[in-house]
Amino acid sequence: MVLYNFKTMVVVPTSKEFIDIVLSKTQRKTPTVVHKGWQISRIRSFYMRKVKFTQENWSIKLTQILDDFPRLDEIHPFYADLINVLYSRDHYKLALGQINTARTLIENICKDYLKMLKFGSLPDQRIPNK
Repeated sequence: MVLYNFKTMVVVPTSKEFIDIVLSKTQRKTPTVVHKGWQISRIRSFYMRKVKFTQENWSIKLTQILDDFPRLDEIHPFYADLINVLYSRDHYKLALGQINTARTLIENICKDYLKMLKFGSLPDQRIPNK
């Protein structure tokens, strides 16, 4: 049985606050202007960096939430029963599982967008309609 300090848990932000936190950090920490004379490879790497940085921030924030909330099997039985009475044990585990699923989905979306940015065709390279 592990002693758990509930005071170390951080407050989970609302969805709007979460989006604002991640996107403002992305805006502050990555370049923000694409210049007209840049080659397409540089523009692609510019946006690939932004997508990857945003995905890493989401992953860090969601992992922090998952790590901060205690595992019900590892805490004192009194606290496990209290959580079960106040907030259903099944709902608690389901909510943590959904956060983990969201993190995985964000990683998969990032991979897909990076592939599209890296291998996307230019407007003049499109195949004409026949």
